[in-house]
Amino acid sequence: MAINMYIQEYREMICVKNLEEAIKIFDKVCEIKEDESVTIENSVGRVLSSDIISNYDFPPYDRSAMDGFAFRYDDAIKSPILKVKDDVLAGHPTAVDLNAGECVKIMTGGLVPAPCDTVAEIEICKADKDKVEIKKMPSKFANIAFKGEDLKKGEIALKRGDLITTNKINLLASLGMKFVNVKRKLSIGVLPTGDELVDVEDQIDNGKIRDSSRYSLQAQINGIHQTFVNLDISRDNEDEIRSKVEEAFKKNCDILLITGGSSVGDKDLTGKVLEDLGSEILVEKISMKPGAPTIISKLNRSREMWIFGMPGNPVSTYLAFEMVVVPLVEKMLGTGELHPIIFKGMFSGTFKKKADKVHFVPCRVENGVIKQIKYNGSGDFTSLSKANAFFIAPKETEIINNDDLVKYFMI
Repeated sequence: MAINMYIQEYREMICVKNLEEAIKIFDKVCEIKEDESVTIENSVGRVLSSDIISNYDFPPYDRSAMDGFAFRYDDAIKSPILKVKDDVLAGHPTAVDLNAGECVKIMTGGLVPAPCDTVAEIEICKADKDKVEIKKMPSKFANIAFKGEDLKKGEIALKRGDLITTNKINLLASLGMKFVNVKRKLSIGVLPTGDELVDVEDQIDNGKIRDSSRYSLQAQINGIHQTFVNLDISRDNEDEIRSKVEEAFKKNCDILLITGGSSVGDKDLTGKVLEDLGSEILVEKISMKPGAPTIISKLNRSREMWIFGMPGNPVSTYLAFEMVVVPLVEKMLGTGELHPIIFKGMFSGTFKKKADKVHFVPCRVENGVIKQIKYNGSGDFTSLSKANAFFIAPKETEIINNDDLVKYFMI
């Protein structure tokens, strides 16, 4: 008996981690090598597998940033009244030989002819036939986007590991790139377990509940632009769970998420099944709330498959994915841009807890103010649906007071 207690205490010491320790396990995870070429229209949310080098200067020429008049600054300083020699339109470069005291009328995007070095916007100019008066002198070099000032030929435009977001598409298109090389999508399997689970279209009676976490996880997986693999519901049966884990391996899942069965109840079978399969259990519990009974393991065969035993309650499952699974996805894809961004805001009200573990609590954030909402624990998917953020109460914190500065992340 004493030996068994010692083994249990040793096992808990090894396998119970705080969140930072749990995530640190992924530090040595190797980035996947496989990539693919996709069109820029389909590249948003994907991770670049190589640097993108600019093949020309951008802008490719000195261009006007305003509708107005282009001239030599020194000429206008001598006399603000200049002769208009020609018009320059965007996309229609004009060879103009300017003499002293002469200028051109120019449209936004037009190629600024030499030797012009300044553009005065049309609003501060008074034109009269073939002359214009610069009524308010701009600074020298004003309103000109000079060749290569945004990006020079040979310069790295985007780096390997960058997440392609909508604001990067303009750049890719301007560089003449129809296709980009990105990391392949990871295959992430979801295996819900529990005798109580039925599918969303089934009737709920006799203690049954609908399998909501599978659909939530599918949405989260889609949200980080990876591939969802449905393993369907497994009953609380070791053989059935084992068979579906094997199925996930055969389907080439990189990651498998098993919901339910990760705690210590009679029907919590995930840990036992994983051990029987020879999967290395690295973490059995994480010191956080919700989501504490989260298992992290790795099945090593002809290839690796990471397996997470996740709590069955919807808020726990949602949070465990964001806080624990996403950091692994980042490591495998070689990026650091998928995890939630942490902000700080003023807390409204009072929140109390024990100084035992970090708490993540659904809330509303409005104009930088963190507002509590009614929350009945990790099974309360209604509160999760009303939240737009989680606030973070650190492990050592016992009370958060009104107007305290508190960390949060948006969802």
